[in-house]
Amino acid sequence: MSTATFSPSTGLTWTVLRLHRLALWVWVAYVALTGALLLWLWGPGSSGWHINGKCVAGVMNACTATGPGAGTYTNLLGLTTSLITIVPAIAAAFAGGTLIGRELERGTAALAWTQSVSPARWLAAKLAAPAAFLVVGTGILVALRRLVASGASGLPENQWFTDGVYGALGTTAVALPLLGLALGALVAFIARRVISSICVSLALTGIVITALGEIRGHFWTTSTVTGDVHQGYRGFTGLFLDEGAVTASGARIADPLCVSDKSCLAQHNITGFYREFQPASHFWPLQLVETGILLALTALAVTAVFALLRRDRRI
Repeated sequence: MSTATFSPSTGLTWTVLRLHRLALWVWVAYVALTGALLLWLWGPGSSGWHINGKCVAGVMNACTATGPGAGTYTNLLGLTTSLITIVPAIAAAFAGGTLIGRELERGTAALAWTQSVSPARWLAAKLAAPAAFLVVGTGILVALRRLVASGASGLPENQWFTDGVYGALGTTAVALPLLGLALGALVAFIARRVISSICVSLALTGIVITALGEIRGHFWTTSTVTGDVHQGYRGFTGLFLDEGAVTASGARIADPLCVSDKSCLAQHNITGFYREFQPASHFWPLQLVETGILLALTALAVTAVFALLRRDRRI
């Protein structure tokens, strides 16, 4: 890297963009391609098939897509959803590898810090520039994905409580890549090796995503539907959390699977059954609470990165 790379006269942010211009163009192409697929799904892609049944927002399997274009539509819908939900992993790998890890491993970061650029300013520019592009890019894709979902909201692939879809329809899709970026930078400052940073960053990001998926249903007050022994389990619309039997005292217990066996029901003192869930009206509260958690974790990770930098450079 030349000594002019981080010249203050050229602008630090512009320098960062120039240094990582390949990654920038790849990201622009990624967003453009995914966006084009989503626009196709919203327009021409939805004209080659027919809908059997009546699509009702929030009701799983209320309708199904059939016809010569239905398979293509469903496959591309799943693909675009995946392309949105893997962005956090991409951000973590990029930060742990090319953005921070490679420069720490090669020592070029220390060279930049000797050219009238403080380590803190260098790190701030390194994180701020890609963060801005991540927010804009994922924001565009989420908006388009919601547009596609609104066109056939009854299809299972467009239901917010379907596995994998939740993370592509709201603000968490924008916040998660920022956390991935911060985790990648944090791991890079600890490991200082590209391969190790990438692997650990991906693992940590995956752990966070998995953990949030396990506790997401409890971020907001839940709803419950109950039925007596004749009604059994009642239907509901939303994110399933739990189900079981209800005793005469109102206690909830595991379903002993008595079905219609009256003696078995009496033996366990069962008077009905319950299902606990998050209704469609709780989608945005859940999204906003989870987004707040993600942003808080991101802030903690960024603070830790600057703390490590300050310790190492004594600035």
